[in-house]
Amino acid sequence: MFRSLDKKMKIILLSVILLYVVLSSILVFRTIENRSSEMQRQLSLQYTGQQHKNAQLFMKWMEEMASLVTNNTVVHESLSSSDYDNTIPPILDGMISSNLYILDMVLYGNSGSVYASSNVSAIRPFHEIKQVTEYAKFLGSDLTSEWMIQSPSSLVYKNSDPRRRLVYTAKIIDKHGLSVGLLLMTVDLKKMNSFYHTDDPELYGGYPTFILTHDQSVVDANGLQQEPDQWMEGSLHETLPDQEMTINRTDQGIVLLYRLYHSEDRMGILISGEPIKSELRLLRNTLIGVGIFILALFFVLIQRLSRSILAPLKDLYKKMRRHHEI
Repeated sequence: MFRSLDKKMKIILLSVILLYVVLSSILVFRTIENRSSEMQRQLSLQYTGQQHKNAQLFMKWMEEMASLVTNNTVVHESLSSSDYDNTIPPILDGMISSNLYILDMVLYGNSGSVYASSNVSAIRPFHEIKQVTEYAKFLGSDLTSEWMIQSPSSLVYKNSDPRRRLVYTAKIIDKHGLSVGLLLMTVDLKKMNSFYHTDDPELYGGYPTFILTHDQSVVDANGLQQEPDQWMEGSLHETLPDQEMTINRTDQGIVLLYRLYHSEDRMGILISGEPIKSELRLLRNTLIGVGIFILALFFVLIQRLSRSILAPLKDLYKKMRRHHEI
């Protein structure tokens, strides 16, 4: 009888304690997990959002530099004429020498004239450029300027370099509002990408940034095309063309896609969840260890409590039986 009572009491007390330890550990773990994920999302949005603004300012600055050429009346007159003007190439070379991030500049006139900076050779004719899908779409639109990340085959000059380039295209409009030509300016893609890239593993978990181009290709910081990882594939399909910023959650972490300024290309950043997952695994193991310690401690206490209660009862029962037998 006392053995059965002792067993039932231990089972009930241990079950209550076990249920309390498990439920409280799960509640603590889930609360910290949700708050950590939300804090990571907010901090990543805050940091990358500011970096995106800095990249936009850089691209606006490049546009201002290009406007010194597109708004130049001498350039307008030269592009409207079929005669070659020797004063235009020095203007383009002067722009490049005054800005380290401008790689080259090319001007196409509607009359057939072509001008380029001195570091450009093997320039393609305007009628060939108009056949390139991106340029044809731009020329047929109402846009006055656009940024494009172009493949080597789409550049205005023949290039064997496999890297993609960041190209700024602008229609040259004269004072009468008429289009007289087209400006194409190549800008350092690595510099623009550096605004988003960080080597701090606490922010991105060591993952590099990537660029999702308008033709659904994935390009790294150097402009080299790469095969998309599995977590990139999901982001490619979930991206909407009109959204300025997209947040996608994957098994690897949070994928942020920022639409570049005046462009259909996007900068992608993976905020890895691995640092938080490793901390959560440590927390989980700690909670399990603490839970096992608490269960062991209470098991010992219950054993002592059981003996302190049942031992007097057993003595009392024995005395009562002896008295009854007498």
